[in-house]
Amino acid sequence: MRKFPQLHAPITGIVVDESACETDDLAFCGGVQVTVPATDAWDGLVARAVASDWRGIEALSGIPGTVADAVRDNFAAHGQGVADVLYSVRTWDRSIDTQKTFPMSDLGLAPGASCLQETFEDGSLRYEILDVAFLFRQGDITTPIHDDALAALVGLSAGGRAKLTAVRNAVLRLG
Repeated sequence: MRKFPQLHAPITGIVVDESACETDDLAFCGGVQVTVPATDAWDGLVARAVASDWRGIEALSGIPGTVADAVRDNFAAHGQGVADVLYSVRTWDRSIDTQKTFPMSDLGLAPGASCLQETFEDGSLRYEILDVAFLFRQGDITTPIHDDALAALVGLSAGGRAKLTAVRNAVLRLG
């Protein structure tokens, strides 16, 4: 495996910035920016988000793979998607041997797709994902659940709201 020079310190653990409620900050109150190593397990991030009251990915529980897989393939299920909370992705661009950070708006996200799936002729990926920044809203209650099946699983009508833990547990029971 080729080692890439590090222009910035690598992210070796989850980094949480909860400063979005400072009075001079233009971000919405309750915002938490979380930067996660690309190699972390996706469901581990979901579990941490639910336990920390970071809402927006609780319905994506139990999906196997890494954070990089989730972003590269734009995971979505039960009315939620990675794109709903994605802020930016830091990559190593193998075609020009340098780091490149993509804001969410430049990722070309579509169902099951992103520009991060670009490959070379030999089938190898052009972009190695190094870490991913998410922007979560805080709260222990979901946004309105519009997926009828998920709402029914947590005992609600579509449009209802539930505890993040109830949604995660319901999705995990689906297996």
